[in-house]
Amino acid sequence: MVYLPGDSSPSPNLVSRFPGVPSLNSTYGAVLLGSYFGLMMYGFNLHQAYRYARLFPGDQLFLKAVVVAVLILESFHTVLCMHMSYYYLAVNYFDPLALLSGSWSIDMLPISAGVTIIACQTFFVRRVYHLVGRRYTFLVIIVIALLIGELAFSAAATAEAFIQPTFAKYEHVTWLISVGFGLALAADGILTTVLILCLRQSRTGVRRTDSVVDVLILYAITTGLLTSVFNTLAFLFALIEPNNLVYVGINIIASKLYATSLFAALNSRVALTQQGNGASTVIFGTTGVASPGSGAAPRVMFPTLDRWSVAAGPPTGTSDTELQDAHTKAESNDRLESQERLEETKQAPIPEGLHTLTALNVQPEPQPQTA
Repeated sequence: MVYLPGDSSPSPNLVSRFPGVPSLNSTYGAVLLGSYFGLMMYGFNLHQAYRYARLFPGDQLFLKAVVVAVLILESFHTVLCMHMSYYYLAVNYFDPLALLSGSWSIDMLPISAGVTIIACQTFFVRRVYHLVGRRYTFLVIIVIALLIGELAFSAAATAEAFIQPTFAKYEHVTWLISVGFGLALAADGILTTVLILCLRQSRTGVRRTDSVVDVLILYAITTGLLTSVFNTLAFLFALIEPNNLVYVGINIIASKLYATSLFAALNSRVALTQQGNGASTVIFGTTGVASPGSGAAPRVMFPTLDRWSVAAGPPTGTSDTELQDAHTKAESNDRLESQERLEETKQAPIPEGLHTLTALNVQPEPQPQTA
């Protein structure tokens, strides 16, 4: 507090000489809130990545590479968020001129988010490709083109951010960010729509399988809706409110949501496979699907999930005879249930040209050899 000589109270004249600082609610306040939520989501994604490493050590190298790449990109994106929050709100909190100019961290944010989105979407594009087969390859090509366009506009927005020294001069190019989010939104819409249509056409008439299909449809709608909502918000705010930084805060959350959707899709395979007798392994990329009309049998792309289920040991005090009787009874029940499912599958109409759930290979267990 500043005092004049001989005064016991602060001088109002000196206080009035300080320049007024404009409200930061819609600028760095929005960035700070986006960073808060982004850090929470980053912690959740780290936990999901750890859980994935524990549950699926035998996954294909492609999936492991995608997970590692997304983690690296997410970590870099989080560092950018922390640096720009500290730079503007701690180092230069009372420097209005610094608040009007961009820093390297906020300039790098568009390309960081764009690369993260395209890395996560690689998994979802691959999943849809294995579902629809070669007949609808043009849809996959369209999605890939949209994602490449999204990355290109993100790179252009980053380049312009380094060229333009102040936010005021950057306002006329925020449409680059808006177009990038619009392309990502279109890619999300196509992928989600194709996945839902494939699932609806994959009904076999078997109650248990159809219930899992309903769960998968609900999951596809939920995850696709979340990313689509935030992409839409970022698209609109970057277009109609270029003079503030609300779109930056939304950009942070949208980028984290893609990683969250990826890890949710990977880690939900255990529960959905146990519920649906393997249906989710087809939907979520653990089992390849033969191309329609090829006549080839479905090929297994990832190991089955049986190895990760830990069976409980027998209760103490159980005799060998009781254990053998229980084992024989369990085998008999399993064979009966498998035969019933096989009969239901044979009687149910299977959509022509789609092999999504016929890749379950539901067959009765082989009869034990008798001496």
